[in-house]
Amino acid sequence: MYYEELAVEIRNYCGIDFTKSIDNLKLKISRRLKELQLEITQYMKLLKESPKEWDKLIEVITINETYFFREINQLEEFQHQISQKTNRNINIWCIPCSTGEEAYSLAILAKEMELTTGNRVRIIASDLNKKVLDYAKKGFYPKNSLAFRRFPTDKEYLKRYFVEHEDGYEVKKEIKEMITFEPFNLTDYHAYQKHKGVDFIFCRNVLFYFNEHIVEEIMTHFYNVLKDDGSLFLGHAESISSLHTSFQPAHSKHAYYYVKGE
Repeated sequence: MYYEELAVEIRNYCGIDFTKSIDNLKLKISRRLKELQLEITQYMKLLKESPKEWDKLIEVITINETYFFREINQLEEFQHQISQKTNRNINIWCIPCSTGEEAYSLAILAKEMELTTGNRVRIIASDLNKKVLDYAKKGFYPKNSLAFRRFPTDKEYLKRYFVEHEDGYEVKKEIKEMITFEPFNLTDYHAYQKHKGVDFIFCRNVLFYFNEHIVEEIMTHFYNVLKDDGSLFLGHAESISSLHTSFQPAHSKHAYYYVKGE
């Protein structure tokens, strides 16, 4: 009963829906309960009395698997689209950005196009998990990290955009300066307005956390902040085509994505 109540509280707080996977929720928070030496009833009380515990809970229930140049076909399509836009400001929203690899990958690819397009690119990288945001801001990744599992070997991106240290690689300042990292709750619908006018939204591998109603609400707000000629990229296993949204599916030789419909 109490875990069911907690699942509803989590859904109300950030949209993540464990109401149909209570056993999964129990497993995820068991270590935190043991660490605090609390029963579930006591923990529910703690969440009400100490809002900061929500940050800890979010760390526990979210998955932060990512790596550089993930789903490269989409990134190639992004690079193709950005090549069609010249001498303008390009605004990109990457959410969730996790530990930063996706945002840095976008920045690197945009930087590669900078001289030929004359574009000035700014990236907002957002995540609900404040701990991973702190990690992302540092831009440092150990050499043995899985972050580099799909790193292109035929390009000199490591030499060009990273500083090598004994135990890892640090993203260069010129790339870091293209990105602003900030916390964002996808169900805080009043907060979307500040992102109005973005050219690209990358929201990949997160929709499975939410139920259909919440996904539709998120898509409505994405639609409203995206420019008329903008593009929305979701994870390769995610689709909104069966939902009630105004987005239309699109595809090229590189990848599937979504654009604004009528």
